[in-house]
Amino acid sequence: MRSLLSIPCLYDAFQFLARGKAYQERLARMYIRAQPGDRVLDLGCGTGAMLTCLPNVEYVGIDMSPAYIAAGRRRHGVRGRFLCMELTADTVEGFNEFDVILAVGVVHHLDDPRALNLFRVAYDSLRLGGRLVTLDGVFTSGQSRIRRALLEAHRRRHVRSEPAYRSLATGVFSDVKTVVIEDLFRIPYTNLIMECTR
Repeated sequence: MRSLLSIPCLYDAFQFLARGKAYQERLARMYIRAQPGDRVLDLGCGTGAMLTCLPNVEYVGIDMSPAYIAAGRRRHGVRGRFLCMELTADTVEGFNEFDVILAVGVVHHLDDPRALNLFRVAYDSLRLGGRLVTLDGVFTSGQSRIRRALLEAHRRRHVRSEPAYRSLATGVFSDVKTVVIEDLFRIPYTNLIMECTR
């Protein structure tokens, strides 16, 4: 499955079947809230699907998959800047500060040290008052077996509980808001959205 999802068109098709398109619009409207002219950094951007739901922003998407980055460039042209790189303090050092940083479906792929690195790099890359917005699957008490099974399937190696995600975020950010949502995707799935403000 993982090798199939490395192909951009199959990755996009899987995302659409499981998640639909409405979740991106809802996420953009209610939680990302980017304004025209904002500088937006999309970590683990994949093929840049979130860009279609954002206003006219200065968008930078980074991902480690050359195929995803190439697909993003083809799809969005000059509307965004797509870079194939790993997230480190050095790779983002040359960028100006961002208003919004996105990590949609990223943190649950990272072990604790790598997740903490993401939060640190994001914090250092945000302007004062800027926000990191994350979206990840989350384990909750009383969760249905099907929701739990879906969280444990696919490529989710480090799905956590809300307190565990919050603990990582508050290791870097002092202002962290979380919300658990069960109706964001087409499939029965439990998501956690975090807004971390610098």
